[in-house]
Amino acid sequence: MSFSWPGLLVSLAVLAPNALLLAFRPVGGIPATRDAGLVFTVLERAGQVGCLALLTMSGVSSPDGWSVAVFGAIAVYWGLWIRYLVRGRHFADLYAPLGVIPIPMAVFPVAAFALSAAWTWSPWLAIAVVALAIGHLGNSWAIRGSLRVG
Repeated sequence: MSFSWPGLLVSLAVLAPNALLLAFRPVGGIPATRDAGLVFTVLERAGQVGCLALLTMSGVSSPDGWSVAVFGAIAVYWGLWIRYLVRGRHFADLYAPLGVIPIPMAVFPVAAFALSAAWTWSPWLAIAVVALAIGHLGNSWAIRGSLRVG
């Protein structure tokens, strides 16, 4: 394992839009919601740390076909953040469906990390992605349910 600028770029590209919540807080604040419980939260946090650390230390140094897919998933994710801003910054918009995908703001960052695991050929990153997927998708689904988003 060695430091990877592309891995750092992917990590920052996934994290960066979340900073929008600091400058563009949801109108009406953040309502009280329920997550899926401690197990999902622990898996989500472990997966987040694992994905960010392992991808940054992945050693990948050049783009290939997988990198195009990674940045495609990130582009859709950024588009969903733009949707949040354009629609008026309602908290429920962070959990609104995109076509047949019920929680796309949870699916696309996980997809970016999963595609990154394929790009880097990293079984360790793949394991971290599984933990992230279980935790993040579980918590996001529970929050979406407590918001009663269409």
